[in-house]
Amino acid sequence: MRKLIIIGVVVLLGVLFVQPIRAYRAAQSELTTAREQLDNARAIKERAVKERDALGTREMLVREARRRGYIFPGETPFSVGNR
Repeated sequence: MRKLIIIGVVVLLGVLFVQPIRAYRAAQSELTTAREQLDNARAIKERAVKERDALGTREMLVREARRRGYIFPGETPFSVGNR
């Protein structure tokens, strides 16, 4: 009888610990995903800051704007080459 009670208690404890262990593992997985997303966001920010710093001078800013097709007010845009 004593062995049956001990086995019952062990089984009961095992059943009671299953859900908390699952929740812990799910939280660890979410934490890992969140850290990866944070690392990616930091890398994107770092690239953007470097690009911003590279465009710090007016000359570089105008050059990049022209490369992207922007013009100053009063200028007439035109295209040369194939359409």
